[in-house]
Amino acid sequence: MERIDKMRYICSYCNIYIYDEEKGDLETKLEPGTTLEEIPDSWLCPVCGMPKEYLKPVNNKIFEIKAKSYTETQHQTQDINYYRSIARNMLHGICGEYDVCNGKPDRMCSGQNFGGSIGFGGAGQGKTFEENYNSLQRYKLKMRVIKDHKEPEMSLSIFNKQIALPVMGSSLSGVKNSMNDSIPEETFYRGLLHGAMSSGTIGMVGNTNDVPDDLGVKTVGENHGWGIPIFKPQSQERLLELIKQAEELNVLAAGVDLEGAGSTFWKTAKKPVYRKGENDLIELVDSTELPLIFKGIMCREDAAKLLDVGAAACYVSNHGGRVLDGAQGVAEVLPEISSEVDGKIPVLADGAIRTGYDVLKILALGADVALIGRPLARLSLAGGEVPVKLYYKYVKDDLRNAMLLTGCDNLNEINMDILTGPSMN
Repeated sequence: MERIDKMRYICSYCNIYIYDEEKGDLETKLEPGTTLEEIPDSWLCPVCGMPKEYLKPVNNKIFEIKAKSYTETQHQTQDINYYRSIARNMLHGICGEYDVCNGKPDRMCSGQNFGGSIGFGGAGQGKTFEENYNSLQRYKLKMRVIKDHKEPEMSLSIFNKQIALPVMGSSLSGVKNSMNDSIPEETFYRGLLHGAMSSGTIGMVGNTNDVPDDLGVKTVGENHGWGIPIFKPQSQERLLELIKQAEELNVLAAGVDLEGAGSTFWKTAKKPVYRKGENDLIELVDSTELPLIFKGIMCREDAAKLLDVGAAACYVSNHGGRVLDGAQGVAEVLPEISSEVDGKIPVLADGAIRTGYDVLKILALGADVALIGRPLARLSLAGGEVPVKLYYKYVKDDLRNAMLLTGCDNLNEINMDILTGPSMN
């Protein structure tokens, strides 16, 4: 990675404002040559209003990309494609920000890395990442248009909160390991959380081995508790501490990333992660009043165990294909998992969900909420809250159209009758 120039900074709260000590900032009355230490304590970021403590050093390449973005967005509104182009530049060499993010072998993120960082790709040859996309696309939507018009109702209640649409952000983390170390980890988290909250829904953040393992939960706490921290399956003692911290910060819910037991990053850093047995999960559930989510459920048997241990939600995920190669896609296993859960707890599912049409498919296959990962990650890097919010709107608009054209007036009317595909044969 390029050496960080201590004279150039980005606001880690809004991920928009940049400051160059050499040039200063006359708009906020900082003369050229004003160092970070010399900025008055009363100074506030002109974009988000946060104090100078949020200015973090950034390398020259990312500074130039962000400087161009800051100049262009001061006086005009930009669209998703504008921010996608920024993300493409920030992720040079690891992600092409293609029009279709599908994990195909011809993409720069795909293929074996022989122990190196997989960036935005998948484990091994990337076949599970690819299968997430393929398994969802095997299902087709059935158009049904002869019905009295009614605007689709897509709000729902989850974890005792009302959200505007059945879409949330999936658990994301790892800027240093997977995203060119392009912005501070907490800046990435804030973009995800703020963008979701301002869209009327909920963002999730993970924890990663190269920053304090409670950074995610602290950032959710800073966001008035509006968000969900998901923890790697660390020692039972440490998980109990993190869950207690989440409870004290009054977060909406917390979770454990069970498939994180296969995380190569944590093993490389000599920070052990473990499989968790039923007794471990019962201990975690019994330790808190918070709703506890368990992520990484990819079979009926594990779903049944979640019901036994008292989980608050079943999170169907294979970690975006990033931990186990050659596995099933989420859409392939979701119907049987949903059948096993049988409405007793909410079912959340990610897995190559890119559009509102994908959201409708994943809901029809049995999820209560669809979770979006890679697209939101790239946009949070590119501009934080603003482009993340734009993406939620894009997905919501597509979902409205999809519900209209499949005859679904509300979420209860979304079921497998609107699909054709593997389970219909």
